[in-house]
Amino acid sequence: MYKINIRRINNTEKFIQMVENSSGKVFLQLPNETFCDLKQNTAALQMLRMINPGEIWLDLFLTDTQDSYNFMAYMVGAGA
Repeated sequence: MYKINIRRINNTEKFIQMVENSSGKVFLQLPNETFCDLKQNTAALQMLRMINPGEIWLDLFLTDTQDSYNFMAYMVGAGA
């Protein structure tokens, strides 16, 4: 798995669409060290809409190599 640290989500809709369109699984590491599959848990994915973009610290784990490139491109462009 590939670990991606998200510190900023400027375009939440684009971020959610990227998660939904990912080839592999996208796991969010929760504070209790468990994992939530964002592609399967739509409630967790929808909660991202309520997060203040300047106050996040998300650790994602990706199962597909191509998805890691897409997430990196998103982060470099700050979700624009």
